[in-house]
Amino acid sequence: MLIDNFNRKIDYLRLSVTDRCNLRCFYCMPKKGIKLINRGELLTFEEIKRVVKIFTELGIKKVRITGGEPLIRENVLALIKSITEIKGIEDISLTTNGVLLNKYLMQLYDLGVKRINISLDSLNPHKYRMITGGGDMKQVMSSISNAIKIGINPVKINTVLTNFLDEDDISQFIKFSIEKPVSIRFIEMMPTIVLDDIECGRIRTTGNGAIITISKILSIMKKIGSYCKMEESIGYGPAFYYKLAGSEGSVGFIINNKDYCRYCNRIRLTPKGTVRLCLFSDDEFNIKAKIRSGVSDSIIKRELIKFVKTKPESRIHCAKLNNRNSTKIPDYMNQIGG
Repeated sequence: MLIDNFNRKIDYLRLSVTDRCNLRCFYCMPKKGIKLINRGELLTFEEIKRVVKIFTELGIKKVRITGGEPLIRENVLALIKSITEIKGIEDISLTTNGVLLNKYLMQLYDLGVKRINISLDSLNPHKYRMITGGGDMKQVMSSISNAIKIGINPVKINTVLTNFLDEDDISQFIKFSIEKPVSIRFIEMMPTIVLDDIECGRIRTTGNGAIITISKILSIMKKIGSYCKMEESIGYGPAFYYKLAGSEGSVGFIINNKDYCRYCNRIRLTPKGTVRLCLFSDDEFNIKAKIRSGVSDSIIKRELIKFVKTKPESRIHCAKLNNRNSTKIPDYMNQIGG
């Protein structure tokens, strides 16, 4: 069992299968571009399966497939199928931008992927194109509709709060959650060291240029009706949710707050084959190097148990441990895994 020094039981693996993406969201990938990982340095499917098996034998029960955009990795369904066959996995889910999702929906459902998170940062087609660098919102909306039809539950919509969004945008998302069985999750911006404030969206783009706050969203919800905070969480992440009586879906929030670190039950496998204990930490365990140099599973397990013990208490401690003045994320998100 993986337990850190703060008695947090680690049973959730976020597995990033690629650093590549078919969109260029400005808060994730800058216009100037980034250096992508050489394909030969990505973990192979056999290596990924071995790593997941090692983790399950240490107590990991939940796996979320992420990227980049995971659905652009060739033969990704074969990988997902092999993971579902590993003894000990109780839940497998997917995070995607939704552009390619329609193509794979039924196969994913048949493989046992019943929970999907879809990134959608605006319901305005023009704003969506601006945020994503040219994406077609119709593809994503069609994927959401079809996911609901075939029984994916929950369907979560991840919406990063940028200054492209105004009160009308927020009202549209709330209305969407009332009419459709989806969980809209407003996510506070988590800036990175490698993207400056302009690239992270802190520039004047619409309205007064300010990013709408969680408190402002709650006030908009209050005008619509009596939302009640849900006692049970939806899924395994740090979000908290509200529901309006009679509504089909719910509204959730993921807050950029160090206090929520105490609930963290996850680790991350990056596409380059390293294990990260925290988004905000520089420290990595190079499990790919261990595998490719012939280290046995039993030794890797012992070393992982020791490594997990070093999981920082919070992002504040990450900055101190890594001798940084900043509590920003140290790398591009596509290189860590969303």
